[in-house]
Amino acid sequence: MIRTLAPDELAWFLSRSFAFLGHSDPNTLARRLMPHVRDVDVEFSRSYVLIRDGQAKAGVHVLAPNVHEDKLNLYLTNFWFEDSARELLELLEDVLIDIPHEATYLPLYNFSESRIAELEPFFKGLGFWREEVVELAFNLAEVPPLGLPLVLEAWSYTSDVGFREVFESSERKISDHAWAYLKRWRSSFTPDLWFIARETLDQPPVGYAFFGAKSKGIDGVYYLTAAGVLQEHRTSSEMLRRVVISAMLELAAQSPLGRIETSLSMSDAKLVQIFESLGFDTFNRYKQFVKRPH
Repeated sequence: MIRTLAPDELAWFLSRSFAFLGHSDPNTLARRLMPHVRDVDVEFSRSYVLIRDGQAKAGVHVLAPNVHEDKLNLYLTNFWFEDSARELLELLEDVLIDIPHEATYLPLYNFSESRIAELEPFFKGLGFWREEVVELAFNLAEVPPLGLPLVLEAWSYTSDVGFREVFESSERKISDHAWAYLKRWRSSFTPDLWFIARETLDQPPVGYAFFGAKSKGIDGVYYLTAAGVLQEHRTSSEMLRRVVISAMLELAAQSPLGRIETSLSMSDAKLVQIFESLGFDTFNRYKQFVKRPH
């Protein structure tokens, strides 16, 4: 049987997840956290447990998307199991079927490498893969100078095929579902913030930079979904720098006190280094299991 928590079970549930992480005193930690839970009624209804023979065998806390949102990202946290990871997978399979979503993320904060290695084969069976993520931010008041900015073209309905060709020529072939998901990965699709870059208007594209907007205005916050250059420009990092800085200059003109946020996979450590050399600051780093359209 799978059910949500009763109102008085939330502290117990949290203690189980802390014990799963190896905390020395999970019950005390859970009690101390309870006064800081913003809405107990909401939190216990988002927590699921697998019950077998009258015993709780696995649990997970679910941050489900609103079905009317553009981005249908599902986040799973505070998960645990008693005897076998198969109990957790049984619970997750049921939860993932019942809740509409496009992508699922399981941040692995505070998980030991040995615990992650233990879990990885089971999650691969559900179609997840493991990645290490670096989150970075940049203040638009500090955009470096660029002698010759590239010409940026914003997305339009008639240019969608061309934009996809630039992206796939720079990265890889993706499905129609993945292309649609990319447009609203972190926010509603904002066509005027999706750019392809050229040396001049009459020359072919050299790369792309796709952004979303968390907020706009003088102190707007933007999310860089993806940026890259065509394969022939990858002999050095110079063209990628020009693409990214040209896009940042465009955003700085709209939001001079704004900020750009992004997340990069450590599978491409060189890309992380390039962004850090541009002035992006790393503010978070963690591992996760993820399943999204590709």
